[in-house]
Amino acid sequence: MFTRLSSIRRRVLAFTLIELLVVIAIIAILIGLLLPAVQKVRAAAARTQSFNNLKQIGLSCHNYHDTNGTLPNGGSNTNNWKTWTWAFQILPYMEQQNLYQKATAGAYLAVPVKTYLDPSRNHTPFATAGGNSPGINGPHTDYAINCNTFQNNWTFKLSMSVITNTRGSSNLILVGEKAMDPRYYTNNSSNNWDEDIYTGGYGGTTRSGNIIVQDRIGDPFGNDWGSPYAGGCPFLMCDGSVRMVNYSYSNSPTMAAAMNYMSNSPLEFQ
Repeated sequence: MFTRLSSIRRRVLAFTLIELLVVIAIIAILIGLLLPAVQKVRAAAARTQSFNNLKQIGLSCHNYHDTNGTLPNGGSNTNNWKTWTWAFQILPYMEQQNLYQKATAGAYLAVPVKTYLDPSRNHTPFATAGGNSPGINGPHTDYAINCNTFQNNWTFKLSMSVITNTRGSSNLILVGEKAMDPRYYTNNSSNNWDEDIYTGGYGGTTRSGNIIVQDRIGDPFGNDWGSPYAGGCPFLMCDGSVRMVNYSYSNSPTMAAAMNYMSNSPLEFQ
């Protein structure tokens, strides 16, 4: 009798272990199936946030225009905060009045500006070393102004009325996302196409090229536009709308025309 009961217990135990292994295998398969879906959802959410960032930047640029009669520009490389880049110029309209006022008083805070950062990149939010001229560190930005039109020159002024009467506000790029090598996401210096916003006239906050590339290791991103997203790169147009532009438009006549407010070519972004 004892032997029979022991045999039954062993069979029950063995069956239970087999069931456990099957359950574990099923869970592993489900996780494998769910992970890509979760990653897609996260990427879509990050892309939406990047769109929202650009919309907020666009609203701030328009409010800046209402006050000053001109859109911001790429700024100039001087020690005078009044000449610094577009991203600094619009801080008071980005709910960053405190950051702006402290900088104008000589207290340069190295803190992040969330709206200037694409959530998919995990980009180091501000420079902590190698501050560019005038030798200070501040917030980084994943977005750049179209300095082919909005020049790296503080004295350059361009109003919405001129844009409307020439290129048309819905046809001209104002700000877009800049391309980066993923290894550069952890850059903590203000240099090499990733300068912080406490300056002007540098490539880190402006772009004048018409190449669009997806972030990839080894890419000499330089003056290129781009993003971490497979579908293309988000751009803010002068009318405040945001478009995802496919990488197929890289180095195309359409992209070149969208960068130049004097162009007469039709915009063909799909």
